[in-house]
Amino acid sequence: MYEAIEAISRNGGITPLEPVQFEENEHLVILRLSKRLEQDKESLIVKDWRDFVGVLEGSPHFSGDPLHYQRVMRNEWD
Repeated sequence: MYEAIEAISRNGGITPLEPVQFEENEHLVILRLSKRLEQDKESLIVKDWRDFVGVLEGSPHFSGDPLHYQRVMRNEWD
């Protein structure tokens, strides 16, 4: 079983962000994230759901009677 341990590099060494006990001669695999991934992660902005309200209001896919579309989908298998 694999366990993910988040760490950062400091002064050429690897420092786990949380305390961890390693066994003697334990085999470790280190996955290095590129700087590009870190920059992309920082650029993600958490949006408030209210920013999306009304966005699809003018869409042609949502025009017409919603009950009609529900009935059509329900009766599709008849």
